[in-house]
Amino acid sequence: MDATKVGEAETVETSTRQRRLVFTYDRGWLSTPDAFPISPEMPLTSGPHEPFPSRHTPLAFDDAAPDRWGRDLINAGHRRQAKESGQLWRPLDEVGLLLAVNDETRQGALRFRLDGHFLSQPQERARMHELADLRAAAALFEQSGEIDESVEHLIAVGSSPGGAVPKAWVHDEADRMWLAKFPRASDLADVGAWEQVAMMLQRRAGIAVQPSQILRLGNSESVFLAQRFDREGERRLPYQSFKTMFMLDDGERKDYASLSREVTRISANPKADGEQLFARAAFGVMVNNIDDHMRNHGLLRRGPGWRLAPSFDVNPSARGFSDTPLTPEDDPANPDLRLLVERAEDFHMTQDGAAQRLKHVANAVEAWADVARETGIDPETLRSMSTAFDESHRETAKRISGTKGTSQKGDQRGLSGQVWIKPHV
Repeated sequence: MDATKVGEAETVETSTRQRRLVFTYDRGWLSTPDAFPISPEMPLTSGPHEPFPSRHTPLAFDDAAPDRWGRDLINAGHRRQAKESGQLWRPLDEVGLLLAVNDETRQGALRFRLDGHFLSQPQERARMHELADLRAAAALFEQSGEIDESVEHLIAVGSSPGGAVPKAWVHDEADRMWLAKFPRASDLADVGAWEQVAMMLQRRAGIAVQPSQILRLGNSESVFLAQRFDREGERRLPYQSFKTMFMLDDGERKDYASLSREVTRISANPKADGEQLFARAAFGVMVNNIDDHMRNHGLLRRGPGWRLAPSFDVNPSARGFSDTPLTPEDDPANPDLRLLVERAEDFHMTQDGAAQRLKHVANAVEAWADVARETGIDPETLRSMSTAFDESHRETAKRISGTKGTSQKGDQRGLSGQVWIKPHV
């Protein structure tokens, strides 16, 4: 597979013995007509780019690095190696964790190599028929926090996906890569089955999602599988999360209307991406998706521009609420869909078009119980999850007209080493 060198990263040690990566673009990349900044804080200029003072790596490297589950796996593997060799073990720093991720499964198109070798080297692929064994290994590691022979395979296939949920990358017979998300001991419901329900409802609502499925491991456990969206065959697509692209701090959240203005400003198709983000915001309210943070949205580089990545990590919840407001005026604890229509312009939509789009989403979500039954969810669980699909939001959506976001029929309330990147063309 060909790759394009975009620059070199030099390791600099701080006074606290923590390493930092100082990045310099390659001259060849800077002279490429379709070159783009690989991280939002690093414009296409010559000379070294240092990380922000509070950081050890450029922002975009976060999306290529492991999250909590992967970090725990990688550190456990290194802890085991140190113990076997009689060496003192220290947790890996940010640079060490970044470079320890399996190159084949690393998110996005950034790749890292040292002395001509990509880091880390390709390892044995996991296959669909291994899911039960991988699930058992994930459960064992979740319980013990330690790596042994039965769990070691997880480091190669489970270290790169983001988030805290146990997961791994597996390949199907056509060698397509799927993300497998395993149940946790603390789960109060069949989380995998409900994520599949959300995916099916989003398709009905015209929201872009990847192919997905569930595999039953027992009467109450499902492995959720979604085909990864940053690969087209062997081609890797550059990817940046909203957190990276808009340079947000951990835990910082913007409202959807403001996010749409940012997305459509850089999108190669602002109208399509604005409408998708509008539908995604409305859908999240109608299914009470509370895990709605800025690493759970992103953009893909396709050809000369960025496009909104498919929706992912949408999980209905019977409790709690999202911290992400719909608009600057919105209260996330009591979201009001009329505000989205008031802000239709921010999504490159007319108010009439926004009102119709809301109705489309509401009609799709109305089928939630039927879709859940199709997925194999039992009647008792349906009743316990019904509060996630609060009917009042759908009724509001159906009453909204396109005139200033007001509701029809009686509701007249107004609302004020070296870094490489795969080819992307």
